[in-house]
Amino acid sequence: MIDVTEYIGLPFEPGGRGPRYDCYGLLRRVYAERLGIALPEHAGYSATLTPATAAMIRAGLVDWQPVSEPEPWDAVLLLVDGRPNHIGLVLGDGWMLHTTRHKDACIESYRAPQWRDRIEGFYKWSS
Repeated sequence: MIDVTEYIGLPFEPGGRGPRYDCYGLLRRVYAERLGIALPEHAGYSATLTPATAAMIRAGLVDWQPVSEPEPWDAVLLLVDGRPNHIGLVLGDGWMLHTTRHKDACIESYRAPQWRDRIEGFYKWSS
């Protein structure tokens, strides 16, 4: 499992790119700092992940490709309010790093009851 303890507790802010973060902003920070990958600011990512951008991810129209078995560093796209508009970083063994409007950055199991039925899919960065 990836050790991301230094990100736990980073504060949430809608559209945040630092020092407060939304779900995609947190993913971008981790990718930049830990992998040296500058994830793009696609139009739909300019604020909290939008359903339109989520649809682009699912369709493979951006640099995320669907995978059936998630691995560390993949992304998990989740449904919130019935729409795919939340993203987390797969850490391994069923765990993810994410932040929501109700929680600062934290580690949670995407297999937990509050998330397992909301999984839209898993995606690997392909660029």
